[in-house]
Amino acid sequence: MANIRDIAKYADVSVTTVSRVLNEHPYVSKEKRERVRRAMAELGYLRNQQALTLSTGRTQRFVVVLPYLDHPYYGLFVNGLAKAALQRDYRLVMWQTEYQLDQERQALDLLKHREVDGAILLSHTMSFDDMETYRQFGPIAVATVGAPQTISSVHVDHYTAFVAGLRVLAQAGYAEIGIVLSRQDSPSSIARQQAYFDEVELARERWVWTGYLTSEDGIGLADAFLRQQERPRALFFSSDYVALGFLGELRRRGVSIPDEVAILGFDGHPIGQAFGLSTMHSPNEDIGRTLFDVTFDEMNGAASVTNSLTVTYLPGTTL
Repeated sequence: MANIRDIAKYADVSVTTVSRVLNEHPYVSKEKRERVRRAMAELGYLRNQQALTLSTGRTQRFVVVLPYLDHPYYGLFVNGLAKAALQRDYRLVMWQTEYQLDQERQALDLLKHREVDGAILLSHTMSFDDMETYRQFGPIAVATVGAPQTISSVHVDHYTAFVAGLRVLAQAGYAEIGIVLSRQDSPSSIARQQAYFDEVELARERWVWTGYLTSEDGIGLADAFLRQQERPRALFFSSDYVALGFLGELRRRGVSIPDEVAILGFDGHPIGQAFGLSTMHSPNEDIGRTLFDVTFDEMNGAASVTNSLTVTYLPGTTL
């Protein structure tokens, strides 16, 4: 197997030049950089990651902590993260937690043990006080609100975002509105409920459904919804995924949408557009890309940041 000395000899450059090319050092001429890369390709050079870590102190990996790998909501975040990582020649270690605190701690232990250079949490159970105990080992960024100044946060303000969606419904003429949320006690769900009761004059406790995460949950919600004698005229879902399950089941049962009940989703996932779902578009891919960038920059000496992005209404046929 070729080593960097073989590459240097083949490319007729110094070992130092090869090392600089491998480590993306800026002070190498374009001509020498191309010669080294061509030599690496022709000799079949494979980078020794362990040796690189020892020489640079970097693993070129970030751990990404998320509750579910198969949920479309997180797929958009991951797509943005992956694109940004590719540009920086970084790798992502995906860690599914299912909101188990011990799993979140194990993921951040990778940072503690220098197995990754940074950590990005898309959703979490861990408190920020607990999270801060890991901050001494490297940069941490989250996609959630409420982070201290030591932890970067790139997020959507769910209170403001839900107010925007509720006003879309009100402007469309709907006053009797219900909401469908995921985890009942999560910060985002608490903020959304507060927005609902602040914004909707006819808000009712029994029109708040919680614990709905998947399209199968949305299908199951159809029964609970149709059994109610007094039903809202519109439902605002915190997830397109759940909304699509509900929409499909009501259509199978012959319920007219939006004549009998209007549906507004939240995410703006492309699959929702294929089914005509009206939704609030959250810039999750942009959030993922920005999360990677701020973590990378902080690793290189930049300060932590807080950045709140906005949502926009995407019209469909369900409203």
